[in-house]
Order: sequence, then C-alpha cells, then structure tokens
Amino acid sequence: MTELEIKILLVKYFLEKYDNFVVSSEFPFQFGERRADLALLYSGYLTAFEIKGSRDKVSRLGYQVESYKKFFDFCYVVCESSNLARVREVTPKGIGILIADVDGIKHVRYSKLFKRHDKMMLISVLSVQKLNTLTKGKHLRSKHEICEHISNNNSLDLIREISRSDFNEKYGVASRLMKQETTLHLNSDDIYTITKKAPSLLKKRINRLS
Repeated sequence: MTELEIKILLVKYFLEKYDNFVVSSEFPFQFGERRADLALLYSGYLTAFEIKGSRDKVSRLGYQVESYKKFFDFCYVVCESSNLARVREVTPKGIGILIADVDGIKHVRYSKLFKRHDKMMLISVLSVQKLNTLTKGKHLRSKHEICEHISNNNSLDLIREISRSDFNEKYGVASRLMKQETTLHLNSDDIYTITKKAPSLLKKRINRLS
C-alpha cells in the first residue's frame, strides 16, 4: 500500500474508535526539522504515527522514533504484514506497532507512555508571535533564544500543556471540518484537509465554520 492509503485507513480507524479527536497529517516538530506522518490528539495525549509501507526502508527507523519519544506521549510504527518482521527487529521496545491491511488497522504492540519530554522541542512548535507572549517582556533576537528562555523558566508540565493546546488550536477546526464533510469512505482530499499547508479554498471553508 502507499503511504496515503495507510493514512486513510488510520483516519478511518480514528473515526470509528474516538468521538472527539484532533488529527494532523505531516505534522512538523523539532523546529520544523522532523515531521510525523500523522499526529493524533485525544484526551490530552498526543500520539505520533510513523508509516512504513512494504516498499519503505526501515534502517533509520530506530533513529526516527527516538526524537518522537522526546515530543509525543505515545508513538506507533504502522507497517504491513510483509515487513512486520523487519519493523519488529529495528523498532525499540516501548514503541507501539500497528499493521495496516485491507481489513483495517490491527494492534501488534501497544506504545508505552513517554514522559521524559524535551522542553525545547515541545515549545519549538509555537509561532514566534505566540512565544513572545510567554517571555514576559524580554526582547530576544532569535526563536531559539526565546524557546531557551521559556524552557529555563517554566516547568515541563506547563510547557507540555501549552504545546498540546497549540496543536489543538492549529488543527482543531480542520479536523472538525473533515469529520463534518466526510463519511467512513475517506479519500485523499480528506487527508489534505488535515495537512498543515492547506490551500486557500480550504482556509475559506474553515473560516466559515469559525
């Protein structure tokens, strides 16, 4: 299956399993250096999904998910039956594994809850404008300096809460729009709706809902 086909299966799974959730496709984090194929916010917890179809290389998978553990509460690798053995071999313990096939999504291993998050990484997803509201009058030159100041002067729990709230603000309306306009017969347009760089037409549709 293609990555898009697996994303559609995952979002369909979310729609069947959860009443109220926020989801993003190609979610950027770590100052935009990394992207999660899908990110799901549910009951205050943020989960990353790294998709590895049968044709994808998995040699760097261990490295990829290590950064996820510093930002997300849960992390899953989503693969196909044909590459499950290889994914198991290279995926660190504690990372969940899901199988995607024509019948849907199946659990192989559940993710542990990750708590040792990186404060700089958590806060880096905020815009500079929003970060400046948290510096209490400090005039700092770069985004990195602003994030460093906030990280040094606030608790991990507070920064995690701010980061999760920011995710909800960014993707909540688009997620609601997708759920209102779709059925369980999802397509590529539904996935594009929850992708960060939305077209101007989507922005107009979102504004009508606000």
